[in-house]
Amino acid sequence: MEETSTNSQRLRTIIALTSGGLTARIHEFWTHPRLGDLYPEFLFGLYGIVVASTPLIRHAGVEAEKLASADPLARLLAPYLQEHAEEETGHEEWLLEDLATLGFGREQVLHRLPYTSVSSLVGSQYYLAAHVHPVAMLGYLAVLENPAAPEFLEEVAHRNHLPIESFSTLLKHARLDVGHVAEFDHMLDTLQFTQKQRDIMTMSAISSVSYLEAFFEEVLEHFNRADDEHWANSIFHYGSRQSPIQASRAEALRANEAAGQLALK
Repeated sequence: MEETSTNSQRLRTIIALTSGGLTARIHEFWTHPRLGDLYPEFLFGLYGIVVASTPLIRHAGVEAEKLASADPLARLLAPYLQEHAEEETGHEEWLLEDLATLGFGREQVLHRLPYTSVSSLVGSQYYLAAHVHPVAMLGYLAVLENPAAPEFLEEVAHRNHLPIESFSTLLKHARLDVGHVAEFDHMLDTLQFTQKQRDIMTMSAISSVSYLEAFFEEVLEHFNRADDEHWANSIFHYGSRQSPIQASRAEALRANEAAGQLALK
């Protein structure tokens, strides 16, 4: 990496260099032949990240305020993190609404324990913010705010016969986060880091990539074990307990299969 590269360019390059496994898992997820069946499971896992991220960012802002009098970087970070926490407030409700369109109620979501990878991802950031330095939050945000294109999400919904309403959270972030990423990178490039602060941010980004890869691996494990009756009781899937929306989707799939069979005759 050239010395003339900016803070955001250096961080993005490090994330790209360490994201090979994560990129492969994400591709495997979105192209999985059973994506339509277990998409609600992904939304549940994503809910665990989103519902915890706002208080996490707010917590990091408070930790930055504690350091502000003696730390110029923390003095700049505190208001940014508090503002960003406000911007993210309530987004977990979007996910609950998306799950509701698929027939899964709030109590079903809240009753379940979070993924281990989710608690590890978010919990590690609490530790770094409280016991190392809240600058770690910048590495976390750089990894998580990486939206898919709206056109891609619309194609996935259509291909898997899923209601586009169940993609509302992803679509909103796809449109909002483009601006957020540009603002984030601009802010990053205006900050002056010590080498230790840069190392903390880098460590946070690399660990976030690792935990996010583990998250997608957990989701994919649910795909692979969905036919196990004992295992299926602990996940959201389009099994025998179909909601009206699920039944409608299943009927659409059967109709497409029947049309294909007629075309072959």
